[in-house]
Amino acid sequence: MEEFKLSDDVFEQIKDFNPWILTDEQKLLIDKLILNEELKERYKNNGLCKDCKQPKITLNWCQCKFQQNFKNWTSGNDEVDKFIQKIQLKATEFREILEWIEYDRFENVEYLAKGGFGTIYKAIWKDGYIRYWDSENNQWKRYKIWGDKYENYPVVLKCLHNSQNNTPEFLREIESHNTILSNYVTRCFGITKDPESNNFMMVIEYAKEGSLRQYLNNKFNSIKWENKLDYVKDIAYGLKSIHEKGLIHHDFHCGNMLKDGDFTIITDLGLCQPANVKSSQNNECEKKVYGVLPYVAPEVLRGGEYTQESDIYAFGIIAYEVCTGLPPYHDIAHDKFLAISICQGVRPKSNYKIPQLILDIIKQCWDADPSKRPKAEKLYVLLYNLHRPNINASSTMNDEIKKQIEEADKINEKFTSTSLPYNGTTLSYTTNPQAIYTSRLLNFKNLPEPKNAIDNKVDVGEYSESIEAIDFTKLNLDENN
Repeated sequence: MEEFKLSDDVFEQIKDFNPWILTDEQKLLIDKLILNEELKERYKNNGLCKDCKQPKITLNWCQCKFQQNFKNWTSGNDEVDKFIQKIQLKATEFREILEWIEYDRFENVEYLAKGGFGTIYKAIWKDGYIRYWDSENNQWKRYKIWGDKYENYPVVLKCLHNSQNNTPEFLREIESHNTILSNYVTRCFGITKDPESNNFMMVIEYAKEGSLRQYLNNKFNSIKWENKLDYVKDIAYGLKSIHEKGLIHHDFHCGNMLKDGDFTIITDLGLCQPANVKSSQNNECEKKVYGVLPYVAPEVLRGGEYTQESDIYAFGIIAYEVCTGLPPYHDIAHDKFLAISICQGVRPKSNYKIPQLILDIIKQCWDADPSKRPKAEKLYVLLYNLHRPNINASSTMNDEIKKQIEEADKINEKFTSTSLPYNGTTLSYTTNPQAIYTSRLLNFKNLPEPKNAIDNKVDVGEYSESIEAIDFTKLNLDENN
């Protein structure tokens, strides 16, 4: 594609104009000299760069500041270099900026956890992220503020297994992060490389309170319903941001939600992909079902395509988990028995009372019929209407949800006083050794047609039932069939 630029002659004629206060005569001259509409808009909005003599891409910097620095760094991989350069030249706000960051710019690197597709570490980034170009000092102005202000700026280094040999997959995840600009989806600051394994690593924002699952374990018994509503509302907003870009998260579960102060943030976009891309168009790996079994929609377990509706199903499971505190199906094996049960309408069930208005929304999300599940935007509106921010107060709730919360609290006060998981400062529960909460291959054959639990109806109703209610002797459980 041809790149349009101002000639030196045009620059000389307009360099002394104030683009924000143009006379009528100057406006006519600009229209005559700058024929390309994009360049004209950039000039009127951002002015001229005195260095490269072109309209700036944003008020805060000119793209030439990145371009002039291309010769000073390399990842050692031409595809990665071009990917970073392309994003830098297009960036119009600081959240879109992606950098190549040498590994020696990090210190105090420590292991955090290992997941199904990568290993994550915490580190201190000596420099902090780019915020704007400081023209007075002729350098990038960097910040160490993200929610909190830090002297030593913490970040997460996510090392994707075998990424040095699988560059397109690695870059696809970073592109997803870069596409979705939301306070409720983790930001990727840049790329570095593990000097020992030569695997590429994503540099992403750090959430000081860890995963939402960890947070619930530590704090659930003191979390109020207003806060629970805020958590699920944040997640719904983040999911809306993903779906608005035509993407599917693909691996939506509580371990991929982070808590950082007042924010609940979606992370791990490694399997994120466009909603209009079918598995047959991708590699063989993508045709298989990967995920955390309790959160995978029944139609996907049966081999159907991942869709935005399957993300909504997973949201329903997460929302139930936030409301009740316990991981879904934590006390049973995550095997073909459970996969069959999910297809036959079993959903998580707890004696912990949930206000009916919230439970109704959750049940819509995990309906066996994907077409009956709400869209992410509608989901966010439903939750927002239950708990709206208010300028004059921290929040407002409608009278009905207030009443239901009071009733739920009375019931739960009696229940939790005698229920082991809830009567300490932290949750106390035992997880079945075969309950697996990391993403893995789920290869179940001949699963039954998905249905809701009551009379095969798809209307929202009481779906949850005990696993024991299913007669497994009549089911084909041969993994190879």
